Amino acid sequence: MLLEEEYRLSEYVDLGRLNENEKVHIVRNKVNGVIGVRKYVAPDLKEIYLFLKKNPNPYIPEIYECIQTETNLIVIEEYLSGKNLEEMLREKFFSEREAAEAIICLCRALHPLHNAKMPVICRDLKTENVIITNEGKVKLIDFDIARIYQPGKSKDTVMMGTEGYAAPEQFGFGQTDARTDIYAMGVLLNYMLMRCFPLERITEGRLKPVVLKCINLNPKDRYQNVDELETAVSSAVSASYNMENVSIHKPPFYKIPGFQSGKLWKMIVSVLGYAFVTYFFWSLELSGSKGQPLAAKELTLERFVLWLSQIVFIFFVCDYMGIRRNIPVVNSKKRIIRLIGYVAAEFIFIFAAAVICVTLEAILF
Repeated sequence: MLLEEEYRLSEYVDLGRLNENEKVHIVRNKVNGVIGVRKYVAPDLKEIYLFLKKNPNPYIPEIYECIQTETNLIVIEEYLSGKNLEEMLREKFFSEREAAEAIICLCRALHPLHNAKMPVICRDLKTENVIITNEGKVKLIDFDIARIYQPGKSKDTVMMGTEGYAAPEQFGFGQTDARTDIYAMGVLLNYMLMRCFPLERITEGRLKPVVLKCINLNPKDRYQNVDELETAVSSAVSASYNMENVSIHKPPFYKIPGFQSGKLWKMIVSVLGYAFVTYFFWSLELSGSKGQPLAAKELTLERFVLWLSQIVFIFFVCDYMGIRRNIPVVNSKKRIIRLIGYVAAEFIFIFAAAVICVTLEAILF
């Protein structure tokens, strides 16, 4: 490793493992404060990650560093706060439009890769590798089994892929190419709509013909490129997708925590919770610094500020509109770390409320 590369790596402070994976850590750049993900991948992926670094893509995490060591390739990439499709599908089915929007984003993610001078084939498109960020953006992650297409080869040197999503050619029946990723997107599209693989059950909606064409066993009978697939999906749902960066699953601002999923029991629990917080703080008996009863106006002000601080705290914990997405402590996969972060945040909100009360009282009264 060159001295310059060692220096670049030294600029990042380790903040701990991500998803309990010892090879993947959250890091923070000491110079600009940017949060990233550092991971160790196979050295033969260097060309692919260098391509991603040199060709930024709004549907793929930005690559900050790509450094070769004697045994590994160290990659530092953009940290994404959000949920993967598998997590989202545990909560609800996707509508045809939502599923179509996700597939269109993935088509746009893959277009520059498939059309590169040395085409890059992902080979691992699945729900766990598609993130919907807190801003509602679709991001394709994990190119750890990707390969560069090599014209003239009869099949891949190493057979890799995830069962259920992998096309036949990933198991030695031919060389993988762009149509291999298209097969996986057909499986993914069906899974978003049905929460099962096509072999188990095929969707019966408008997107059924698209799924069937994608998963054809013969690559020649599939869509031949992602542009064809994007056009077919758009036509199937009769929608126009001219936006530069499609955004899905970003709840509108008026859907406050507890009302975003549309589930009745969650809304009932939320109403009861908001009612309790409101009753508790608006019935508080507060006194002044010397223990004297507060005047009615001062009491109302302090009750309101304290109540508001707790509503904001609830919104913060529930990540309303992504307000905590850039704070790694409260996004940690470890419950104890998240709990510590939430407790610290509660103290901060209470302290801020006290400061605001004192300031407003000094100004108004």
